Amino acid sequence: MRTVHVIRPDQTPGPVNVVGEAITILAGGDPGKPFEMHIQEGVQGGGPPAHFHPWDEAFYVIDGQVEVTVEGTATTVSAGGYVHIPGGTIHAYRNVSTTAKMIGVVSDPRGGRFFAAVDRLRMPEDLPRILEIAEAHGVTFLVPKG
Repeated sequence: MRTVHVIRPDQTPGPVNVVGEAITILAGGDPGKPFEMHIQEGVQGGGPPAHFHPWDEAFYVIDGQVEVTVEGTATTVSAGGYVHIPGGTIHAYRNVSTTAKMIGVVSDPRGGRFFAAVDRLRMPEDLPRILEIAEAHGVTFLVPKG
């Protein structure tokens, strides 16, 4: 049974650090919810490499500019812009502006669980562990071998 989920401003959880991106998991990890929501903040050049996962994902840019690449086609999305990415679609994003902030919504609790599991891991030294955690959560990164 689904329940009401309310987070008051004084109860907002702190962000996790996902390879330089500050991600606040607002509604996550609960399979009883039809989606989860995150606030994602990063610096210029930040963002994940090409990857895919079985769940849908959507981004609403609140501040700055983000270059979203979906199936090889890049689009710069500015504040007020939105993008939806169907599950299984290869995608990546990169913060174009000095800072960028967006709301992310995903249709599976594994998104937030993945973010929490990689909190504070670093690149490149923790890459093998990040890839292991990603696989366990249904995320596949397209990284060069070796």
